Amino acid sequence: MRRLVMIALGLILLIPAPSSAQRTSVSGDIPIYDNQGKPDLTPDPKRFVSQMEIVDRLFNAGDCELVEGSVGGTGYRRLLRFDIVLINSSNADLKIGSPTDPSNPYASWFEFSPCHRHYHIRGFSNYQLLNLDGSVAAQGHKQAFCLEDLLKYGDNKSNGYGCANQGITSGWGDWYFKQLSGQWIDITGVPEGDYIVHAQINAAGTFDEGQNRYPDVIEARFHVPDPRNKVSIDTTPLDYSH
Repeated sequence: MRRLVMIALGLILLIPAPSSAQRTSVSGDIPIYDNQGKPDLTPDPKRFVSQMEIVDRLFNAGDCELVEGSVGGTGYRRLLRFDIVLINSSNADLKIGSPTDPSNPYASWFEFSPCHRHYHIRGFSNYQLLNLDGSVAAQGHKQAFCLEDLLKYGDNKSNGYGCANQGITSGWGDWYFKQLSGQWIDITGVPEGDYIVHAQINAAGTFDEGQNRYPDVIEARFHVPDPRNKVSIDTTPLDYSH
């Protein structure tokens, strides 16, 4: 059964706001439980909504975003961007391991990103802008992730997962902030109206989440302004570190 968190977003967020490396207060809503040795990943709903915004950004031929397919063309593109924080709310770590170890059971899921210069789990997340009837208004890039400990949500000490030895400790979260390359949906030319922003993690079912008590899908209703309206132009350097 498809489970998701649906959030009503009452404001149009057009002004870029910096992401800060702080967890939100959702830990009590998703307490850690015994998942029989398997992880349970879920997006932080407060982070998803609080960092959502629309910006315009210029892309040139040869930019990594054209190579990776996260934008639909050159020139100024209108981007709906947001943070995703993956919280592991099982009492077991997500253990992935080294992307260069050929004996790793997840070896076939790793891909090397020449733009980011490290290995990602391919197709880990899927971002879409949906019409209210559920049809797709804009398909985002199927983002590949490097999974690591970045934000502490529980009492456990981090087991030190990073891009060279991937995973997420029980009670920790991995943070994909909106300044990362590809952490958006290209909504260039999308007509004004109300839509649903849809994000799914572990989209290919790469990792067994056992009971999977907490949802892998998060959605928020969002109003897209007239494409002719001006929004902030983002010229800050994109981040390729994650």
